[in-house]
Amino acid sequence: MPNTFEYATWLSMTCLDLLESKRNVSQYFNTEYSKDFKLKFPVGDFINVPYPQQFTIRNGLPYQPQPINRRHATVNVYDPFGIDFDWDSAEQALKAPRGKEKVEKEILDPAMSYIAQEIDSRCAQFAYQHAASVVGSLGTDPTSFDASSAAARQKMQELACPPTGERGMIVPPVVMRSLKNASISYFNPVSDISKQFRTGIVGSGDGFEWYESMSLYRHTAGTWAGAVTLTTAVADGATTIVVTATNGDTFNPGDKFSFTGVLPVNNMTRRTFGVSAKTFSIVNTGQVVAAGGTATLTITPALYGPGSQYQNVNVLPIAGNVLTLWPGTASPNGKSGTIGLALHPNAFALVGIELEEPKSTSVELVSQKRDPDSGVSVRFIRAWDQNLSRMTNRFDVQIGLGEFYPDACAVAVACG
Repeated sequence: MPNTFEYATWLSMTCLDLLESKRNVSQYFNTEYSKDFKLKFPVGDFINVPYPQQFTIRNGLPYQPQPINRRHATVNVYDPFGIDFDWDSAEQALKAPRGKEKVEKEILDPAMSYIAQEIDSRCAQFAYQHAASVVGSLGTDPTSFDASSAAARQKMQELACPPTGERGMIVPPVVMRSLKNASISYFNPVSDISKQFRTGIVGSGDGFEWYESMSLYRHTAGTWAGAVTLTTAVADGATTIVVTATNGDTFNPGDKFSFTGVLPVNNMTRRTFGVSAKTFSIVNTGQVVAAGGTATLTITPALYGPGSQYQNVNVLPIAGNVLTLWPGTASPNGKSGTIGLALHPNAFALVGIELEEPKSTSVELVSQKRDPDSGVSVRFIRAWDQNLSRMTNRFDVQIGLGEFYPDACAVAVACG
């Protein structure tokens, strides 16, 4: 019969504690729906999370019923990932004097560091590619709070990001150094004790908790040889557009763009503000290259025009509307830069998936624990491999990622 010993719970719980203390970007993903999805989901499956209903205001007394349009956020389940190793004396090491401390320091802590980094990296890539709003200039580091956090905060406020809940500002270390030199007294000390145990935290300022992180991705903009225009008008709710471009023009996942004359709308007042065009992000799964004079792009957020319950632009784009690549960046073709992130938990979803727990005579130990806050689960399996005549050990994690309100609650901060 499989042997389960008293340290199984300690092993998984210690891994979770170590894992949670190392998350920077992913801690600003919404994880409240993890508890609702305790079933086992196959790779490539998806989970639908309903959006709250939005309404328009009726004028006068006549009854004007509105349709209950149950939109859903799609959370995609990705491949499990983990770490494998041979550990022939696991039980003995755990039972030996000071065995727990030795195992935690030499094996568990390094393993969870790499897994936490993988979670953060996946979240950082997803967030920068799906964040539609952008501030800063690609290829140039911001040197002031006004050009980074103040500008990002303005975007969030204008687009009705909820004032409640924490907001995080995650930037590259080189930007943090520049900003601290510009105003060393700007940051307030961290008051929450739990935050003091997180890596990379600097302090609070401009309504954000500030982190410096190497999880952030560098992005290289696409290249457009000439004008890129909308081929056909779009309908309400469109997430796909067809553009007229020069053969060979490239459009990369995470590229930001705007339509000339299409302004953002606050989703509560449904009024425009300022003169800056609304920005969108390209979210195709890979690079798109224009052929035959056209390219088909998947974008976020969806376009909703006047009269819609979900209006987010003053007018829907029409055929001939000119697209601008990376607004705010001069000559963006092919430019590269690291993308910082301003995040509110309402922007993106992170769902932890529980994995199957195998039952076999060759399995000596199966232990899986789920963090009640993040929903992330860590599974540990120790089993005998009779083909190789050795004991094998593995840690596994599976997550799902999706959009909630990236339009209002996430801002890409273009850096150098």
